[in-house]
Amino acid sequence: MNELPTPFSELSSDSVANVERVSGADLLALAKGEILAISADEYCDPDLGRSITQHLLNDERYTGYPNVPDVHKWGLNTYDGFSSPEREEHYFNDALPAIQSLREYWSPSISPIDRLRLELQEGWPAGANLEYLDNRALFVGQARIFHEGKGAIPHQDFLPWELRDLRKSERTDRAPELIGQLTANIYLQTPQSGGELELWLHGYDHPEYKTKLDAPDSYGLSRDLIPDPALVLSPRDGMLILFHATRVHAVRPSEACDRVAISTFIGVRGIDHPLTYWS
Repeated sequence: MNELPTPFSELSSDSVANVERVSGADLLALAKGEILAISADEYCDPDLGRSITQHLLNDERYTGYPNVPDVHKWGLNTYDGFSSPEREEHYFNDALPAIQSLREYWSPSISPIDRLRLELQEGWPAGANLEYLDNRALFVGQARIFHEGKGAIPHQDFLPWELRDLRKSERTDRAPELIGQLTANIYLQTPQSGGELELWLHGYDHPEYKTKLDAPDSYGLSRDLIPDPALVLSPRDGMLILFHATRVHAVRPSEACDRVAISTFIGVRGIDHPLTYWS
């Protein structure tokens, strides 16, 4: 399989590559759909990750999602940040300071997001760079917090969709020309049970996606209208998991404690083009 699949086509395998670090071969296998996910145990120190979790939960950048009340976050994300011109300006102004703030939390150790950024840059044939939009840097390294009993319904993530929906009229032509979008989660705190990651082999294009929404104003899909997941993974403290954001995925409700992960999206434009990353 030499060509990269289209963003929502069904993948050819539900296998997982278990690795110590993210290599170019693994990235290519994931982008080509030859594997469904990459996982690495203890990608960051579990004890340090749990300690930093407490700092993030008490930081001024910790807040809820205005439109997804079941989920909280530390830092910025495009879905929320581009929801209005005022929020967009705040997103851009705080992008680089927030990156530095997260890096300082991990100092003198390297932050796992910085480690991943280096491995993407060194592993992908054309390298990897921070995503820019309108010549301004995007943030990378948002933490998502699912409190006890909370999860995420099945959904897909694709930056061009977000920008077309959120940035109206003449601004829609500025969406990046992506042919794929991956997600990387680095888990800082996980429950003993619950919080599993569900992965599907396929995704829906934008018109069909909207016909399967859980509710007209929902961000995700009704389980009654889609098949069962192809794979269910149980994250552990310190683990890294990479998977396809443009295919359906979900998070089962956490039990007994909060589920906390630092996340980044990874944009794919082709083997001969650099990867990009953002939150």
